[in-house]
Amino acid sequence: MEALIINGHIKWPQIAEGTLNRTIFDKTKELLQAKGYKISETVIDSGYEVPTEIDKWVSADIIVFHFPINWFSMPAKTKDYVDKVLMSGYGKIYAGDGRNKGGNYGTGGLLQSKGMIVNTWNAPQETFGNPGQLLQEYTMEEFTRPFTATLEFVGIKSVPTFAFYDVFKNPDIQKELLMYKEHLDKHF
Repeated sequence: MEALIINGHIKWPQIAEGTLNRTIFDKTKELLQAKGYKISETVIDSGYEVPTEIDKWVSADIIVFHFPINWFSMPAKTKDYVDKVLMSGYGKIYAGDGRNKGGNYGTGGLLQSKGMIVNTWNAPQETFGNPGQLLQEYTMEEFTRPFTATLEFVGIKSVPTFAFYDVFKNPDIQKELLMYKEHLDKHF
């Protein structure tokens, strides 16, 4: 069994150095290795080669994609990685949108793996789904749907997102790491 772990944190000196995302990345690696997975890893901010990344995506039984939420999206450099790898992966990662082979839109994915989005937030958890909060109309799964839809488009069955909340002003990282372990145990 093979796992690809992607760290999409982009360093912002004196604002977001990446320590937390690296901690989560290392914990993911540790937990999946204990389950017997062979680990491939990518740290986007350290650079990558697109053909190598395509091979990693194709070989992976599971993909765990870590990134912070910056201005309500993934970091631009992380989105650039997704665009370059997936667009260049035509014929290996996907073969059209599905309709070209008589299927429905979004059924052209060639991968047969599972994947999960793990993100970090400055926002507290109560920001989601509670009246008077900025994201009162959204659950975490609704907010991350564009990210999980991207995985599903290429044939990856997405499992529920895991979020680390309030990481700047009120972090409880040790408790959330325990919850994260339970989440990984449940889904992989």
